[in-house]
Amino acid sequence: MKGWLSLLFIFAGLIWMTTNIVHADQAVIQVDRLNVRSGPSLSDPIIGQANNSETYRIVNEKNDWTQIEWNDKKGWVASYLVKIKQEESLTSKVDYLRVREQPGMDGKLRGYLMKNIQVTKKKQQGDWVLISSAKVSGWVHSDYLSTYTHSNSKGKKETTSNTKSLGQVTVTTAVINVRTQGSTNTSIITQVGKGKTFDYVSESKGWFQIRLDNNKTGWVAGWLVTDKKSSTSTPKVQSSKITLLYNGTNIRSGPSSNNKVVGHGHKGDQFDVLGKEGQWYKISYKDMEAYVAGWIVKAGSSSTPPQPSNKKSDSLSGKTIMIDAGHGGFDPGAIGANGSYEKTLTLQTTKKLKNAIEQNGAHVMMTRSNDSYVSLSARTILSNTSKADVFVSIHYNSFPKDISVSGIGTYYYHSNSKSVASNIQSSLAEAVDLRDRGIKHGDFHVLKNNKKPAVLLELGFLSNPTEERIVKSSVFQNKVTQGVVNGLISYFD
Repeated sequence: MKGWLSLLFIFAGLIWMTTNIVHADQAVIQVDRLNVRSGPSLSDPIIGQANNSETYRIVNEKNDWTQIEWNDKKGWVASYLVKIKQEESLTSKVDYLRVREQPGMDGKLRGYLMKNIQVTKKKQQGDWVLISSAKVSGWVHSDYLSTYTHSNSKGKKETTSNTKSLGQVTVTTAVINVRTQGSTNTSIITQVGKGKTFDYVSESKGWFQIRLDNNKTGWVAGWLVTDKKSSTSTPKVQSSKITLLYNGTNIRSGPSSNNKVVGHGHKGDQFDVLGKEGQWYKISYKDMEAYVAGWIVKAGSSSTPPQPSNKKSDSLSGKTIMIDAGHGGFDPGAIGANGSYEKTLTLQTTKKLKNAIEQNGAHVMMTRSNDSYVSLSARTILSNTSKADVFVSIHYNSFPKDISVSGIGTYYYHSNSKSVASNIQSSLAEAVDLRDRGIKHGDFHVLKNNKKPAVLLELGFLSNPTEERIVKSSVFQNKVTQGVVNGLISYFD
């Protein structure tokens, strides 16, 4: 008997004694008829297509491409057109948990799980869960599984059940992502809807760590929620007057872009402030109460235009904006008089613009988010297959033959893009002090081959040494960002 038991435990060790494995992420397809290629580039052959909402396990990632397990093969898809979903990790509550070939007590036995061994949940059928691990895969009863909890350096499991709540946050937009860390670059745990309220146990750099219903925690962006503690107090009005910064400013019946427009103001107009609700000022307008957005006015006597707000408004709620950072990778674009690269400036500007647009409630898609090369055809394909409402391409100009040439301009190609071009250029001209070059018809690939309302912005001349120094500054880029956001708000209004 003693020898038999020794043999049994040796066998058990071969099956069960394994270190915790890292679970795989999944790619959820975001469009129909997405091409699956044999390699990570547009020049590689198409081996098939995947459709919207289909989910595949991620095998590898390279540059802007994701390799997936597809129809018993491996193929590559554009990372822009998939959403990463983290697979759920589970552990066994008991030793010697039976793993079966089929969901049910009559399923043939495949092996066993030992207590606290981490596995990946593949899918669920009734009370039975299909799990996968390095040693054994199959079906186990859900009653004997629990959610995996990471261990700290002392070997004790982290728990949030006894962590003191610092307050509550309420979701203010339609759907937000709950992430593993306080950054948009981390994995998505789940999604929660508008109106949901959660206790939060930590706050860092504009993010809240919230406690979910299953007692796990995740991080949500602070600009997409309201803090109950701060929202209960009425904001103090710092000035008895506000001054409009732009022509054609909408004045509304209530503190939201969904409220009726009761009039318009012009740059320099001043109004008495009656109060403040969120990011909106209540003003006295033609012997009645009205509202104007706080991010397009100046309060007090300062002559410095406000920088983009760090707080979220709902001005662009429900909209999707695709931002295109011109050039990238081995294509530097224009090279400035003092050596700056257009590709670097466009990326800096688009990152600021992304944050500002998201803070105003819209969803943002980027054609590139790092220093990588993306072909013009890939950019237009991405736009045409997306649900974007507007495509905005960011560039900086150059004319070395005459370094005195200066100014900002906006280009469009199709007639459906003229309105958004006009609104953005008008707001840009109000926001920055460079020459207004107006809007022009531009025969650019990303405009001509784009089915969406699309504009290309030239935000100053790098060949002009003075203008190059101006456009490189964070002050200028903040003004540009606010100008584009205001233009989009005007366009959708």
